[in-house]
Amino acid sequence: MRRAILSWLAAFLIAVLAGAGTVVALNATVFGAGGFVRVYLDALARGDVSGALSLPGVDTRGANAALLQSGTLAGLSDIHQLSDEERDGAHWVSVGWTSGPRSGRTTFEVKRIGTRFGLFPEWGFAASPLATVSLSVRNDARFTLNGVQEVGSHPSDTPVDYAVLVPGSYSFGHRTALLTAEPDTVLADTVGQELSAIVQPEADATFVTKVAAQVRAQLDACTKQNVLFPTGCSFGQPIPNRVSGAPAWSIVSYPRVTIAPGSQFGTWAIPATPGTAHLKVAVTSLLDGSQSTFDQDVPFRLRATITLGADDAITVVQY
Repeated sequence: MRRAILSWLAAFLIAVLAGAGTVVALNATVFGAGGFVRVYLDALARGDVSGALSLPGVDTRGANAALLQSGTLAGLSDIHQLSDEERDGAHWVSVGWTSGPRSGRTTFEVKRIGTRFGLFPEWGFAASPLATVSLSVRNDARFTLNGVQEVGSHPSDTPVDYAVLVPGSYSFGHRTALLTAEPDTVLADTVGQELSAIVQPEADATFVTKVAAQVRAQLDACTKQNVLFPTGCSFGQPIPNRVSGAPAWSIVSYPRVTIAPGSQFGTWAIPATPGTAHLKVAVTSLLDGSQSTFDQDVPFRLRATITLGADDAITVVQY
């Protein structure tokens, strides 16, 4: 009997010690500071923005959170812990990672905030793992982030500070029916980092083609006005003598359309562009009453403003 009791006690002690060892091991790994950081990084790797934001210590602290939504993350891979240093009551966990074509290293400050299940420590970020991107979108409120279509908070050139999760690669660009922009990519690899990006949309070939067609149609309509200075048109011709017939206009060469940002946000412009019209009209001299015909090419320079309405409807106004 005594031998059986001793055997049971020995087995109990082994089980207790083994359990204690398991708790210690779990505290150092799965439930350790590094394990908490890994949970956060795994959420970023999955593109789970809401999961990352739900972790203790992840706080936008008043920054614009419009970009913190599903689909905006480039994703992470090759996540590996490099070190875990404890000092001043906090853990400084450094990890390596890859986001898109770029790799980096980020250090997180983590503090214990409680106990879970009475055995395991609970952690939270002492410094929220976010960075700020000051984004300027020129001449159009819309932009893309990592391929996802967004609309800017302010329809102006004024930069807007957006919060982004660290670490990650963030590519800002523009792609709409008529405009495009080369992406400006920033790498947020440091907690609290302040970054900047600029999106400059430009007219794509479709935009230029549609505007050119509208300009040609407008100029053709101008030629149907039998006056020396067609209303709302870029060309006209003064005649020092008396016009004795209906002026007949035609277009010799249409302006080659280019499109640039306008003077006001959201507008576009055709800079001064040469074209040539032709005017034929009968003229009577005021001096001697002789008859002649003005039959000449009339060079002109086209200037116009362009606005985009709903569904990118184009309006061209010459001036």
